[in-house]
Amino acid sequence: MSSRGDADAQYGFLMNVQRCIDCGKCVEACRRANGTPESLPARRRIECYIDEQGIERYVSVSCMHCEKPACLEVCPAGAISKTIGGIVVVDKDLCIGCKYCYQACPFQAPHYDAVSMYKCDYCLGAGVALGDTPNCVRACKTQALRFGKLDELLELSDRVRRVGGTTDPSAVLV
Repeated sequence: MSSRGDADAQYGFLMNVQRCIDCGKCVEACRRANGTPESLPARRRIECYIDEQGIERYVSVSCMHCEKPACLEVCPAGAISKTIGGIVVVDKDLCIGCKYCYQACPFQAPHYDAVSMYKCDYCLGAGVALGDTPNCVRACKTQALRFGKLDELLELSDRVRRVGGTTDPSAVLV
């Protein structure tokens, strides 16, 4: 664990829709770090939407590491758990590939290869220590993505809002 990491904190992403330009660098970095081939969906994706003013906006989306993860609740194999830092992880050895987690996730974060589910784990599986910057955030040249303790991200600006939902996502938007 990194000396900066706090096992008791809830970590999350800040997504700044004013800064995302749909360059795809975050998705490329995620693929590279996790060895995800082009034939499979990346753990991170960029979604487009039209805001209240009619402006096209982009947001980089991955697992929201919810405080009350729906995926964990429905997994019959017990393959999904919350670990230090509030990170929702999957044990590929326990995953039976039933896709209940995909159906339960309001953010469609789980993806599947030939044998099991995979999703964002803040790059822990790619060797990044808790509290250190995930590869997608490092790759974002416009600073549309940030990572840190959720309570600290919420204090950055009065415009920062927590992503809504019954699962209490660990992500904020600005």
